[in-house]
Amino acid sequence: MAESKNTQVATQNQAQVSTNKVTDFSLGIFGTSDNFIMANQMAKALAQSTIVPKEYQGNVSNALIAIELATRLKTSPLMVMQHLYVVYGRPSWSAQYVIAMINGSGRYDMELQFDEKNDKNGKPYSCMCWTEKDGRKVTGPTITMDLAKDEKWLDKNGSKWQTMPQIMLRYRAASFFGRMNCPDLMMGMYTREEVYEMGKDEYKVYDLEAEVKHDIESHANQEEFVVEEPAQIEEKPAPKTVADVTAGAKEKEPVGKDTNVSAKEKKEQPLPDFMKAME
Repeated sequence: MAESKNTQVATQNQAQVSTNKVTDFSLGIFGTSDNFIMANQMAKALAQSTIVPKEYQGNVSNALIAIELATRLKTSPLMVMQHLYVVYGRPSWSAQYVIAMINGSGRYDMELQFDEKNDKNGKPYSCMCWTEKDGRKVTGPTITMDLAKDEKWLDKNGSKWQTMPQIMLRYRAASFFGRMNCPDLMMGMYTREEVYEMGKDEYKVYDLEAEVKHDIESHANQEEFVVEEPAQIEEKPAPKTVADVTAGAKEKEPVGKDTNVSAKEKKEQPLPDFMKAME
């Protein structure tokens, strides 16, 4: 009896273990069905919170995307939610988070450094972001006020380039450094300030189906479609065989004439005079 009870308990424990769901977020939330189910439950809990940004309150799908980004960056979902902004329908990072993300990645031997220069009037003019890795200096592009003027960053409504040029130079130098040296951390996204300065026309969401339809309508029937006739191939006569040559020779022979002359008829024919003299 004791052995049967022990066997029954062991069977129940095995059944309970087999029903437990195993999650491995190293594969991402879409790696397995169990990962997705667990991430979906987490997203529902976060969406019910009142301290997350309004883009995530009551929106499970947005919270699920934030969890996916946090899993790939190995950081907190709440951290991603606090620094991910949706501008013109596209996600974008805050510039402060880009700096914190690069410094906290552990890829470099020191935190980001900024080489700043002033113009002849003592005002901020340029900034370059750099760091070190295994004794090698890693640099990013140099951002200058001339570049900001050429790109018309100063002309945008509400631009901080005129009032806070030093901070904006640092922010832009850090974002350029990230896209050049660690694009996997940036995930192809721009900073919120960059998106605002690009404008809606340069950073809009394209409707692929509408674009294809418009392209077809605008270019349809503009060129005359000419159907080319196929080139005629001359047929070469087949080479004649021996049988064909023989049959052709027979057809050329005169009809009604007996070509076979008997020996008697040849004798009855008169001989020429020079032959008669020889007799």
